[in-house]
Amino acid sequence: MANVRNINTATGFASSIGSLSAVWLVATVVVFSLFMPWAAGDNTDVSWLILICEKVLDGQKLYVDILETNPPFSVALYIGPVWLSQRFGISPESAIEFFIYMVFFVSIALSAVVIERSRIFVDVKTQWIYPALAVLLLIMPGNVFGQREHIGTMLFMPMLFLMMWRIEPRAAASVPLSLAVAVGLAGSVLVLVKPHWAAGIVLPYLFIAWRKRSAMACLTAENVVIFTVCAAYLVSVYIWFPEFLGAFLQLLLRYYVSLRANVNIFAALPTFTVFVVFAVFQMRRSVWRDDVALAVASAAGFFVSMLYLGKYWPNHQYPYQATLLVAMLLAVASRWRMALGLTNTEAASEVASVRLHAAAALAVIVALSVMHHQSYQLPEKSLVDAIKSRYASPSVVQVSSDLSVGNPLTRMTNGRWLSAYAHDWVGTYALWGLMRGEYQGEDERIARQDLDSYTRYVNSLIRDNRPDIILMDRLDKKKSAWPLTANFPPIWIVWMRQNADFQILMEDYEEIASGDYIEVYARRSDAHSSLTQASSPAAASD
Repeated sequence: MANVRNINTATGFASSIGSLSAVWLVATVVVFSLFMPWAAGDNTDVSWLILICEKVLDGQKLYVDILETNPPFSVALYIGPVWLSQRFGISPESAIEFFIYMVFFVSIALSAVVIERSRIFVDVKTQWIYPALAVLLLIMPGNVFGQREHIGTMLFMPMLFLMMWRIEPRAAASVPLSLAVAVGLAGSVLVLVKPHWAAGIVLPYLFIAWRKRSAMACLTAENVVIFTVCAAYLVSVYIWFPEFLGAFLQLLLRYYVSLRANVNIFAALPTFTVFVVFAVFQMRRSVWRDDVALAVASAAGFFVSMLYLGKYWPNHQYPYQATLLVAMLLAVASRWRMALGLTNTEAASEVASVRLHAAAALAVIVALSVMHHQSYQLPEKSLVDAIKSRYASPSVVQVSSDLSVGNPLTRMTNGRWLSAYAHDWVGTYALWGLMRGEYQGEDERIARQDLDSYTRYVNSLIRDNRPDIILMDRLDKKKSAWPLTANFPPIWIVWMRQNADFQILMEDYEEIASGDYIEVYARRSDAHSSLTQASSPAAASD
């Protein structure tokens, strides 16, 4: 890299990032993000996790009374803000929104300390990095805003820059131990959210080890911290949540984890390919920058993790998208500085070319922001109004394999969730596997038993609790904007509607509203269940 410039040694955030103008640009992005149409609590997954936190704080036990598909850290991540919301009398959604912005400020501050102390971007300047990072972390996420992957990716950014410091052979100073520990603690969050994301850390460190020709390059303070935190977390899960590691984990692995929506890769693979080709194109006339290569390696690790998860949802795509965009922006900035240094006849055309590609990079960010916003999952206002016109605090049961059918609609109507499950994933995925012939012999017998048991559980949940509201998928739901995804019939609804007991139970309910994807049924005022013989929900769910 070029010669190192002088940096003001004064303390404070403004001096850390090198220019007060960058502070104002970051502040502008933050203020702009406050007026975006999304909020953390409106997200489907976050809304459901708020419900879980409230149930846990009310005394229910995770993986006993609440059968959540995610490991305990997903709940632990939000339970602090939800607890504080109860103490200060504000909504959990507002508390989580505040929490997300605090995470962002920690991310940007730690990133600034790493970048300015290391001077890794001295040849491309640093003023543009912080507002660009703010856009990637606050504007681009859209409906991913507030998700666990969003939080984890924000806290991973300082570690990405620290890895660039590790690989820089002419770094101005060694990494302070206290800074490495802080960055390691922040980076561990993404791995605790989902262990699979560790590939986005392992792959770039292997690249560092290869470049330094030493495997010991991986043995850093931040990696030791991450390993220690993850080991302590695993021990704590074994001690406090043994149910998760027992029969429930086997059920998860059999149905939920094994489910793959491979057709959705057609929405994710082109984006990844375009990003990599773009970064390679920018580096075609110069020696590859190690920081760009390292960011691409990290993004590749996140992409591999997404492939393993096999769902390809927007929140699963976000880690690799944000990391690759960092690589793209660094590549453009590096080429820009080279173009400005040219004095020959090619200078003008090279500057024009770089401007074009910088505009293209910005267009990609805008496109991703729009794409993530398109997946926003707020239910129609007519559904909320229809429920509120009947009940102030309705009891709710969802009959659907789609989490977004009941969330955030339940919280938007001040509803009380009755089921131990987030959605009907056990019955649906068992049914789907049987329909596709994926089970043979003993596996087929177990799947049929689980399907029958879960069907009885849903019926007993309705019969014994007589919920005020039942939410279901529309049989003729609106087609997805993505022609290759989500245009499958709701097989679980078809299965339940053919069940004789369910048909009798639904005689006590009438449809009061219907949206593009959701049907709302309310209990009739003269309702009386024709089914009197019942097994307990615990027995039905086995």
